[in-house]
Amino acid sequence: MDVRRGIEPFLLPSARPVLIVEGPRTCGKTYVARHLVDQGVWERFESLADPDTAAVAANDMPGWLMSLPDHTVIDEAQLLPDLSLRLKALVDQQPKRRFLLTGSAHLARTGLGGVDPLTGRVRRWRLNPLTAFELSGHPSAMGTLIGRLFEGDILADTTSDTPTVGPSDSTKWRTTLQRGGFPLLALGTVPTRQAAQWVRDTVSSLLSDNLLPGERFDSGLARRVLDACLRVPGDILNIAALGQRLGLDPRTVDRYLDVMDERFLLLFLPNLATNPTRQTRARSKVHPVDSAFAYESIQRADPDALRNPAVIGHLFESWVAAQILPCLQLHDGIVEAFYWRDAKTDREVDIVVADSEGRHIGVEVKASTQVGVNDTVGLQAMARRLPLTMGYVVYTGDRVARLADRIWALPVPRLMTS
Repeated sequence: MDVRRGIEPFLLPSARPVLIVEGPRTCGKTYVARHLVDQGVWERFESLADPDTAAVAANDMPGWLMSLPDHTVIDEAQLLPDLSLRLKALVDQQPKRRFLLTGSAHLARTGLGGVDPLTGRVRRWRLNPLTAFELSGHPSAMGTLIGRLFEGDILADTTSDTPTVGPSDSTKWRTTLQRGGFPLLALGTVPTRQAAQWVRDTVSSLLSDNLLPGERFDSGLARRVLDACLRVPGDILNIAALGQRLGLDPRTVDRYLDVMDERFLLLFLPNLATNPTRQTRARSKVHPVDSAFAYESIQRADPDALRNPAVIGHLFESWVAAQILPCLQLHDGIVEAFYWRDAKTDREVDIVVADSEGRHIGVEVKASTQVGVNDTVGLQAMARRLPLTMGYVVYTGDRVARLADRIWALPVPRLMTS
């Protein structure tokens, strides 16, 4: 995999005493870490997935850490309990020491009575499956996307290379949606005819791997909960209804959603129309971390469903979300992602990006080659409640067009222009 990732320039030893890169297994964390060591950015690569290394580290963690160079990468760091507490003591005593940790599950979130022991010493990054920016060789453009959406610069004519992210005909998007962004699929290492089997094997592995020491759950039950979410990508979560459909107690469903969250299999967008003090995972919009996972699950349940334009539309929305959301962490400023839905009118906006200055970007996603004013009703409803800086209807056509005040039709290739 010879693809540069958008977060690589930010993973420098000078940034913070501890940097953490989290993300689903097989998305490229180890590759990025090894590349940074090969380039001399970091001095050594240590993997706790190696049994010998893990045994030495567990037997004498303080001594092992002291033996490492000043700038060390520790891969699969979630496999070593109490590592964060030991690192806190070490970097406090020796300020020149720097560590880059990678993890296929959430790292260093608890300790010291439930408080992150690395607070004030750590910067967290998330490595997602490959975006169209990265696949097309324009990873640096991820850092400017959110600013260009806020400013409307993305609407300007451009003569620079426009990455090919998919065909204009929405009925031909299936291969793009099927392959998603996990490197082995997205880069064509796995043939298309074997994509479904690769996804099944990967998900089974993710739901059976002992990512966290002492973790116990029923992988079969976890798969049922995951499939229920994957088969309606972009749906609004109703835990009680989901539990009823699966014959499970809602508390059990919620616990297994924790498992999906821990393994970075699902993305949860809260509703911006809800009072922030009342926002929980319930009633969030749920997206798969990658469209390939949802595609395979739908195909396994009902192959004919993939001929339904509405199903392709849901998958396309999740694919677009997977292009935008990884760019938030690279923006020069504090931004968060939501969706917006007014329960009284059922008006909805698929993705909303809000910044600390009170500005909002609204994004509606349509798997269609044509859009019109009727596709702006959600954005216009939101604009009556919140300050809408810019609104976009992202679609599979090829023309930029003004649809309403501050609302524009935006071809999806333009969204990915460098």
